[in-house]
Amino acid sequence: MRSWLLLFLIILLPVGTGCDRIYGLLHKPGGEERVILGNVQFNEYNPKVEDVQKYLRILGYHIGRPDGKFGAGTRDAVAKFQGDEGIEVTRFVDKATWAQLQYYVQSPLVKKDVLSGQAVQKALVKAGYDPGRLDGQLGPQTKSALRKFQKEHQLTADGVIGLKTIKALLQYLVK
Repeated sequence: MRSWLLLFLIILLPVGTGCDRIYGLLHKPGGEERVILGNVQFNEYNPKVEDVQKYLRILGYHIGRPDGKFGAGTRDAVAKFQGDEGIEVTRFVDKATWAQLQYYVQSPLVKKDVLSGQAVQKALVKAGYDPGRLDGQLGPQTKSALRKFQKEHQLTADGVIGLKTIKALLQYLVK
């Protein structure tokens, strides 16, 4: 039995990889998250966790104030995002989740980790709605145009920009 275990360790585990490699083999989503975000400890600050929180907030997920601490609220938001995107719900920021987050935050609708009011207005204009002056502000006229856009795209017409509205707006900016 020991010889089989030794053979397994020699063949399948590269020398010097230690516990991280074993963890990655035993729990793939957690191993991928560790590669993407680094070491994540419950309720301890991690700058990459803060980025994930900012990204989720941009997409309309409620995580509170981005504080860089991966608590239950952030795990819940990751799970909700995964479910909304049709990604396997693991509650971990695995490769598929990270790639989908990057797709949105690197889109024309996001500038410097903030939703771009000007890009939203441009998308509304291309979709045939009048947001008023293209000033980058999500004022009353832009909100009105946004609600009309949402209504005609079978979205909740609340003037709030979340994941579904972002997906619909992106159709007019990414062609």
